[in-house]
Amino acid sequence: MRVYTGAQYNRAGMPVWLSAVIIAFPTYGYARLVRSIDRFEQEPAKYLIVAFLWGAIPAAFIALVLQLIFSLPMSYMWGESTSATVTAVVFAPLTEEWAKGLAVAAVYLWRRREFDGWVDGIVYGSTVGFGFAYVENIIYLAGTESLGEWIQLFVVRVIVLGFMHGFYTSLIGIGFGLARHAPSRSRALGFIALGWIAATVTHAIHNASVTLVEASSGSTLLVTMLNYGLLIALMLGLRWLSARNDRQMFRTYLADESPEVITPEAYAALVGVRANAGPRNVPRLDGSFYHLAGELAQRKRQLIQYGEGTGEEIDRLRAQLRGLSSPRLQMASTSRSLDAADRDQGG
Repeated sequence: MRVYTGAQYNRAGMPVWLSAVIIAFPTYGYARLVRSIDRFEQEPAKYLIVAFLWGAIPAAFIALVLQLIFSLPMSYMWGESTSATVTAVVFAPLTEEWAKGLAVAAVYLWRRREFDGWVDGIVYGSTVGFGFAYVENIIYLAGTESLGEWIQLFVVRVIVLGFMHGFYTSLIGIGFGLARHAPSRSRALGFIALGWIAATVTHAIHNASVTLVEASSGSTLLVTMLNYGLLIALMLGLRWLSARNDRQMFRTYLADESPEVITPEAYAALVGVRANAGPRNVPRLDGSFYHLAGELAQRKRQLIQYGEGTGEEIDRLRAQLRGLSSPRLQMASTSRSLDAADRDQGG
């Protein structure tokens, strides 16, 4: 994270407040996209807002202070250039991921029921990262010297690399999410440590790649873009894995709900491959039904595995599903039967 004096701001003729407004739109889009990964029980907006604000204000401030503490003696001993490189590649990842990860740890410790697994970890971790990136991007753009430089930096930092801070901290969230279901305390601590290490290392790789591109006048750009391509592929893979795990959760915890609570047609749709991307890919399932089924499966898992929640809560969800699913599914089934009959007659 760079630090500018007051005289260095607004040299591009772009007011800081306007940069903040413009950056807010893609940042909001990124946060919405990541939140959609949690297809059933989306996290409460108030917790996500707090996570974003933590990344934007306390985490950014803590990281900045720590980096100044580390960089000042190095600058005195080794020179400004070496100090800047070491800070970017080593101290920035260490301090920033530590500061951002505190918010994920807070949700895990004090709002455990809202932390069902590694998918929730991705959502909370990414949201903290987007908050941090939002403030950092404002600072970087405020230091540009022309409108052309502002546009170029905006495209690179906000559009091309807009997911990076969210991605790093999502790894911390994955670590906490895996710890949620770990069979022992030692293994849980191991998952948390691995998540923090993974976030720090990937952040360091990114910063080292940027440093190499700057030092080589862009000759290592291909290697850098390959690095980002692998990160994108990893995120897509996590999304696919999340969908597969959701279908497995349905098979485990909703099989005994059919046919009394969930009709056989609805159950087959929930565990089918077409359910990977949510209710939009299963048009015969109402969106409310889809999310209620997911919440029921999660609440049953929490009660059976961890003794969390109550049977009354599960009964309430069952009652809601009974009232919601049957009429709509029967109508959809009738419609499909009529369509099939029409095709047969037409043939």
